[in-house]
Amino acid sequence: MSKSKEIAITLARIALGMILLIQGLTVLALIQYINTIGGIYSDKIAAAYVDGYADGFAQTYDISFQEAYGEAYDKGYDKGYEIGLETGPKEGVARMVELYNPTYKELREFLARDNTDAKPFIEGKYVSFHFAVELNNNAEANGIRAAYVRIRAKEWGHAVVAFETVDRGLVFIEPQSDKDVSLVMGEPYPWQQVGASRPANYDDAIVKIQVIW
Repeated sequence: MSKSKEIAITLARIALGMILLIQGLTVLALIQYINTIGGIYSDKIAAAYVDGYADGFAQTYDISFQEAYGEAYDKGYDKGYEIGLETGPKEGVARMVELYNPTYKELREFLARDNTDAKPFIEGKYVSFHFAVELNNNAEANGIRAAYVRIRAKEWGHAVVAFETVDRGLVFIEPQSDKDVSLVMGEPYPWQQVGASRPANYDDAIVKIQVIW
């Protein structure tokens, strides 16, 4: 093995170790956050929290270590989920309204009233997971059942919102534009068609879709 290759492997291992350490600190922060809301654990809260961390981290991390980062990301999230379940019950955040599945017409009427899509995309401050969290929360505040949807490719992550309509089944909505979007494993996300801000490697195929109710 060449010396340059050995150095590259060593650096990658060091980077992976640093990532796992940072993920451990992130989990501790997550536990503290859960405790501040009375020990109530929510999959959506955890997913949005981790996505927010991942977005900020990705902006400052060299792309050559993305493969190692992906592995550490999954391990960190899984461990955070495990600890969260031990910390408190999985009922989710208490709601004052009873949620229901809307018709497609009701969904479009709600989206027309909601102004999440009117907000600007601000790199590092208000990005895809912010849009998805806000649209999800606004829908549930209006009694509409919604899901936070995490989308992953090899070198980017994205978030949208899903609704189980009574007449058209599961519908995915791009919160930056309120447009319907089709998610297909193994194909790129249709950034331009749905009016979403694109990452650098936007043509990478989707490898993971996680719908969290």
